[in-house]
Amino acid sequence: MREIFSLRVLLAALAIGLALTCITLLYIVIARPALPRTESAPRALTRIPAPTSTAYVFTPTAELTVFTATPQPTATPAPGQISVGGYVQITGTGGDGLRLRAAPGLDAPLLFLGYDTEIFQITDGPVERDGRIWWALVSPYDSTRAGWAVQDYLTPFEAP
Repeated sequence: MREIFSLRVLLAALAIGLALTCITLLYIVIARPALPRTESAPRALTRIPAPTSTAYVFTPTAELTVFTATPQPTATPAPGQISVGGYVQITGTGGDGLRLRAAPGLDAPLLFLGYDTEIFQITDGPVERDGRIWWALVSPYDSTRAGWAVQDYLTPFEAP
């Protein structure tokens, strides 16, 4: 009876396997599809100035003036409306993000991008400039994320 697994058969199988592996790797390297290049959004860098010391000279006076201020009621924004003190959510940017700027207007410097579903509180506005309505926003969880945004991508949001 003949041996099925002779040394010659094993070496031939090993050579064929090695050749097929090399051909497969070569095909993967040559025929791989080129990855599309995507433009990345500009990265925002928040520059925080170093604290400076301010000299304050207290001069005591003989008189003491007591001020009693009556608290002014704050206006609660109506549900579904954008107004100062209310909250908004960024929507409708298609994943591109909303540019928040240093001042209202398209020529103002870009500070950072706000992303869809991100929540902001309105601190000022409305200001009409460049044919759009602008609102000043600040993030409730990070006060350094503040800037002006166009109303087109803001949706009223109930206070968190």
